[in-house]
Amino acid sequence: KYTAGILLMLRGGLTIPANTPVVHGDVNCKLPSTTPLHMFAYRTHAHSLSPVITGYVYNEEGHKYREIARGSPQWPQAFYPMKKVQTVKPGEIVTARCTYNSTGVNHATNIGSTAGDEMCNLYIMFFTEPGKVGDYLMCANEQEGPAITRGLPADSDKP
Repeated sequence: KYTAGILLMLRGGLTIPANTPVVHGDVNCKLPSTTPLHMFAYRTHAHSLSPVITGYVYNEEGHKYREIARGSPQWPQAFYPMKKVQTVKPGEIVTARCTYNSTGVNHATNIGSTAGDEMCNLYIMFFTEPGKVGDYLMCANEQEGPAITRGLPADSDKP
């Protein structure tokens, strides 16, 4: 009846300066699907400098953000259920914000694939009509531009 899949939202090419209490790694793109996705669970992933990753859907017509995910990469690495199923329509923009705190770290840290690097990943599980979309979708960096993530709610970097 349905097909399930994962949308990976990730940030690359970010340098986190030394001794900086708040640094954002932002991600946004138009939903990479021509059919609605029904999102139901999420998993955050970063290393030791990130206390929180949040996810939102932005509707350009109403200029509104709706929170779909908020979790700590320091929690056990598991998928956590959303408060309710979130239906995201083609044309809506999905966004994620990874927040870092490098206080006490005396060197810059890059986003990368090794344990000494940081990461910024938000995995979102979804279901949709079968045969309409692949089971692995990706959204990287700020494809819709930084203005979208500049408008994120003020508490987007709070655990």
